Amino acid sequence: MSHSAWNPGIESEIPPALRELETIYDPANVFTSLAEVNELATETGLSPEELTSFRPHRLVLHELIVRINADIVVLEGENEEDLGINFRNIARNIFSKYVIPGLMQIEHGFDTMRTKIEDMTKRELAAALRQDRPARAARPSLWARLTGARPKPAAPAQSRQEREFELINAYKASGLAADDPLAAAVYRSLYRVLGAIATTRGFIGNDPEYLTGICVRHACNYLGSRDIGRKVGELVKAAIAGEGYDLIPDADRPVLISLKGASAAGKSSLRPMLREMMAQLGIEDQGYGTISPDIWRRLLLDYDALGAGYKYAGRFTSHEVNIIDTKLDHYIRAKAERRHSIPHLMVDRFRFDSFASEKITNVLHKTYVRYIDTMYMYFIVTPPAATVERGWERGQQRGRYKAVEDFLGHCIEAYAGMPKLLFKWLANSSPRYIFEFLDNSVPKGTYPELIARGTQGSMRIYRPGPFIDIERYQRINVLAGAPEQVAAAAGELTVANNLGFLRQCIAKIKLIEFVDIDTAAAYLAIRAGSFEVIDAALLAQNLGDENLREIITQLAPDLLR
Repeated sequence: MSHSAWNPGIESEIPPALRELETIYDPANVFTSLAEVNELATETGLSPEELTSFRPHRLVLHELIVRINADIVVLEGENEEDLGINFRNIARNIFSKYVIPGLMQIEHGFDTMRTKIEDMTKRELAAALRQDRPARAARPSLWARLTGARPKPAAPAQSRQEREFELINAYKASGLAADDPLAAAVYRSLYRVLGAIATTRGFIGNDPEYLTGICVRHACNYLGSRDIGRKVGELVKAAIAGEGYDLIPDADRPVLISLKGASAAGKSSLRPMLREMMAQLGIEDQGYGTISPDIWRRLLLDYDALGAGYKYAGRFTSHEVNIIDTKLDHYIRAKAERRHSIPHLMVDRFRFDSFASEKITNVLHKTYVRYIDTMYMYFIVTPPAATVERGWERGQQRGRYKAVEDFLGHCIEAYAGMPKLLFKWLANSSPRYIFEFLDNSVPKGTYPELIARGTQGSMRIYRPGPFIDIERYQRINVLAGAPEQVAAAAGELTVANNLGFLRQCIAKIKLIEFVDIDTAAAYLAIRAGSFEVIDAALLAQNLGDENLREIITQLAPDLLR
């Protein structure tokens, strides 16, 4: 059977027979197995990422990727794939010339650390599980038996759950108070693992060997990454000096460019085009870092060795990419806190939580974003059917395929999340926030057309139709088997049924202007919810746009009389 964009030969879930090809289950990378991790995930409630036990050389690769991404200038090229090629060339060069000679020493240090973690974990659990056994009731004294005196009533005994709750919280307090990094890591893992187990099954149990194994692996991943990270950091410094790599400089007024859109919406193809804008801001090619986790995948997996499972290459690396991405965020944050500044950054990532508005508070207050002076956020609006076809083309070029259902599901998530993300950032006065919605229903290699642009307090809408599409694209059929099956029924696509996002904007943004594309002049304004005609002639010219006419009909019909 021949495959195509709408019949790609790949399912939404990895077939069971191929699951062991996931990089977090490959015995070359980890100590744990697929069966073991699945069983523990069910029993503990922890995610596979937390239960996987990485081998030290794999942690070395994680830390190398993090430091190259955060510290070394990796140049974009004319083509979007050039960034990944340049990144991987640097990584392979540093690994072969600087890391491999010291790898045995790093692995020996990891083994020594693991032994210490295991010894301390065993001691802590042995003491805790002894205390958890209920004491025998005290026998009455001889005098009490002779006189018939009744003993004082004992205080009610704690329940098992209460004792375990106190124990788990004591581990948290001990971890926060610990000065020794190893002790802090052990207590952190005891708190996390035992807390998850107690939540999942109601009690932690009385099997010290079982609990020790999980806690030790968890602590080794955490502390091992940090210890190995320090050692890899020194090797990367040597490589920078020896190879002449350019360091990404910290910025006086850091700019963050964030690209938001569904999978295969065209975010990566936009990166090279934004170089001109960076130059206009006075930021040269060597003056900023780019975070694009997809470029790490070919360092984590040999695509050519996958055989019949080659179309699942992207899925095979997804868990590990997320793990490294989290480590990168932590590294950049720690570096920013030491220096009180960060470099200019361009961020091109699709994460399942990237449109979750509840994450924004954490992003604002607990990550490096608080050091940003100005954030430019580009929302890429691409017709869902086009993402399926672009994704198929990407798979043929780069070996990373997805199921049709996944592409369309990502579209719903992205377009439903864009308004939430916009309003969360608009509600904060810092950093300065500049956003654009871009219509990417243009030929590949062409800069997208501007839909809307704004900042805190104001927005200008240039293309009303694509703006309304942001809501229309939330209504698509994820089970479509052809382009014509993607859109919702015609009755659901009317402007009247898709004004929710625009109404929210009117309620939350002080000034909204509708702008003529050719002259860049505003012809209609909405101030504090009230419509005002600015240029009647220009308005009349633009009323040929059926979407605009229907918007006014629904929201301000008096303007058409």
